[in-house]
Amino acid sequence: MTDTMTLSRDTATPIAPRQPELDLPSTISTAPLVPPAPKPRRDKGAKGLPPSAFAIAAAVIVALLWGAWVTKSIMAPPEAVPMASVRLQQLVGEYVQAQARSAAPPEAVTQQTQAFMAALGGELKRRGEDGTTVLVGEAVLSSNVPDITDQVRKSIYAKVPMPAAAAMPAPSPAAPAPMGFGQ
Repeated sequence: MTDTMTLSRDTATPIAPRQPELDLPSTISTAPLVPPAPKPRRDKGAKGLPPSAFAIAAAVIVALLWGAWVTKSIMAPPEAVPMASVRLQQLVGEYVQAQARSAAPPEAVTQQTQAFMAALGGELKRRGEDGTTVLVGEAVLSSNVPDITDQVRKSIYAKVPMPAAAAMPAPSPAAPAPMGFGQ
């Protein structure tokens, strides 16, 4: 045997010189020693999905619910605003004419008119507190808006009485009768 290594033609790997065979007892194995493969470790707490997967799933669910709520809010028709109209000119005109026909002194007329206007303002404010939009009847062009003038009239005259008309003096015999047209 030679101590030098020779190269094979087919491969570029060196060939080791032959070792003489030894007579070994049959109880010794000539198989190469390979360490046993490690057993896979099992963590008792690591079963199922990681916590981050649950956090991502919860975030997706929250985002979907929020999106559904926003869509519902956008797509829902707006609530109808309750509206009503009041013919203020008619109410104030009636009161002023009644005051003009009354025999009350000017100071009393002023106080009664102020009380009437305060009651009118208070009633309109009370009507508007529940969300009702109160429109001036003279400016309303729609027939779909209910007219609450009679209800307001009753409420105001319950607080401030309508002035009583003064008694008309009897015509004197010396006064000439009023002349009409065409006489």
